Amino acid sequence: MSDEPTRRWRPRDSTEAKPSRLRLSPWTIWLAGVPLVMLPLFVGLYLLGQNPIEPLIEALANEDKLEREIEGFERENTELQQDIDALGPGQFGIEKRARERLGWSKAGEVVIHVPEKR
Repeated sequence: MSDEPTRRWRPRDSTEAKPSRLRLSPWTIWLAGVPLVMLPLFVGLYLLGQNPIEPLIEALANEDKLEREIEGFERENTELQQDIDALGPGQFGIEKRARERLGWSKAGEVVIHVPEKR
């Protein structure tokens, strides 16, 4: 026999470290599960000829276009509101603008148009 002591099986003490089980929170499972489900779905749809990414890209491009339109309308609205405020209270400002831009006149008035020099 050898000089090494024989090792016998003995039960673990409660003070010894037990191997820990990996515990996953529902949030971790969700974050890992969604890509694992969506990736094969997108690949399958792509292979069938129905590209699911293209409509998403078009929608994002359309969203940018609509946001630029909204910004333009907001600027135009601000300019028009400033124009309305510049007319002042009452009908005088509105009449003046109608006469200048549209060439309107009151009943009985004679309007003379002087051509501009070029």
